[in-house]
Amino acid sequence: MERLEYGNTGLEISRLCFGAGHLNKVCASHAEGGDLLRGAFDQGITFWDTAEGYGSQPHLGAALRGLERDQVVIQTKTGAKDYDGAYKSIERSLQEMGTDYIDVLLLHGVSSPEDLESREGALSAFLDAKSKGIIRVTGCSTHLFTGPVMDAVIDHPEIQVILATANKEGRMLDGGPLDRHLEYLQRAYDLGKGLSIMKVIAAGNIPESELEDWIRWGFELEIAHGINLGMSNRSEIDFDARIAREHGSQRLRRVA
Repeated sequence: MERLEYGNTGLEISRLCFGAGHLNKVCASHAEGGDLLRGAFDQGITFWDTAEGYGSQPHLGAALRGLERDQVVIQTKTGAKDYDGAYKSIERSLQEMGTDYIDVLLLHGVSSPEDLESREGALSAFLDAKSKGIIRVTGCSTHLFTGPVMDAVIDHPEIQVILATANKEGRMLDGGPLDRHLEYLQRAYDLGKGLSIMKVIAAGNIPESELEDWIRWGFELEIAHGINLGMSNRSEIDFDARIAREHGSQRLRRVA
C-alpha cells in the first residue's frame, strides 16, 4: 500500500483513506465496525476519516483497542463554530475514540469566506488543544467550489489540511467547473497543504461497471495525498485496496 507525507504536516498516511461515515448505518455494533477497520489496517490502510456528526467515532475506538495508537492517522471533523462548542466536541471525540490525541481535526463543511470567519472561535479552541498535544494538525473540509471559499481556506495560515470534493466528471461540485477547481487544489498542494479528495465515486451514484475507472481517476490525481473512499464491508475494502496497490506499484515503476 502506497504511503506518503500528508503535505507539510509531518504525518505519514496511506494514500487510500478509509471513509468511515457509513459505519454507523451498516454495522450492528461498534465491535463490527472495529473489525472492518482492523481488516482494512491489515491491508495497509492506515489513514481513517470520520466526523463527530457521522456517529462513527466509536467504531474507530473499537478498532483502536486492537492496535497501537501511532499505527494509524485519524482525521475527524466538527461543525462547532465557537470556542466552547469546539472544545466540547474535541473532548467528545477523544472519549468516543478512546484516544488521548487526534491527528487531524477539520472544520466540517466550510461553505464561504464568511462561514470560515464565523468559525474563528472554533479554530482558537483547535489551537489551544494543539498547544497541549491533543491535536496535531488543523484544517477544514469543503464540499463546494467557488473561488472565494477556496481562496479563503487555502490562504488561511491555520488550515494545514483541506478535504475537498473531486471526481472525474466534477459531479457534486457546485460553483464552478472541475478544471478551475483543480487549479485551486494545485495551488493548495504547491503551498504544502495536506490535500485529500472525497466524493470520488459521486456518492456511489454511478454504474457499478464504472466504479474502478472513477476510483483510478482519483489515484491518478497526483496532487491528492489521500483518496477518501467510503467503505462499508469487506468486499469494498478488498476492491479499493486492490486498486490502490496496483496504482502504487505502477507509480513506483514509473519512478524507477
